[in-house]
Amino acid sequence: MFELFHCFGAKPEHRVSAEVAVRMLTASKCRYLAVNTHSIDEVARGADLPVGYADATLGSVTALLGPGHGVIPVLNINHPVTADEAVERARRAVDLTDVRVIKLEVLAGDSLTTSNDVEVVEAARRLVADGLEVWPLISADVAVYRTCLELGVPMVRVMGSPIGARRGIDPRVRPAVEAILDGDEVPVMLDGGIGSVADLTGAIELGFESALVNSCLFAEGADPVAMLARMRAAVDAGALVPRG
Repeated sequence: MFELFHCFGAKPEHRVSAEVAVRMLTASKCRYLAVNTHSIDEVARGADLPVGYADATLGSVTALLGPGHGVIPVLNINHPVTADEAVERARRAVDLTDVRVIKLEVLAGDSLTTSNDVEVVEAARRLVADGLEVWPLISADVAVYRTCLELGVPMVRVMGSPIGARRGIDPRVRPAVEAILDGDEVPVMLDGGIGSVADLTGAIELGFESALVNSCLFAEGADPVAMLARMRAAVDAGALVPRG
């Protein structure tokens, strides 16, 4: 079954309250709650880690979800630029929360829109050695994908285009994406570039097991709850159409 993942904003101007975060999770039926770690040095408790960039936190969102909600927190190691930074932050977040699933990225350049594959592989190597479940974000590069498999990660997130580009899978990387999907060793998530429901259904048709959406939920005039509801409907419809 194809899974729809999402975060709660890509930049500080994307403001999501705890109530809106819960409405987003309800609309998407996402099983995972991405908990940001960019401000970890400013908090003393895991419950105070932010969900997005407003006042929603791990504690406030799970409290609103209520007991037995079944949503699984995931530590979002967002926007580090070195392996050392990513590993230090992940380890600190694990200590604060006891959450052991790591949504890992290490980004390149000033724009923070592409993956530094060398650094993310090094960070993944160290965190896997800690016994953590690591979901690395990589470029559409078959060799890097194979290296991640050798580390023993249970899922790999592959970029279709740069973060925030909202242009789907770049034709220049499509052959590499198809080669990665042909391997079928672990689930592969499309993470980076989805800008529309059509991009999402294209990921389903291509054979991705999941996709992550974020920036497009906050495009000018967008309602993130309504957008996720449309995407959820597309996922459910796509799951009923045989592929192959």
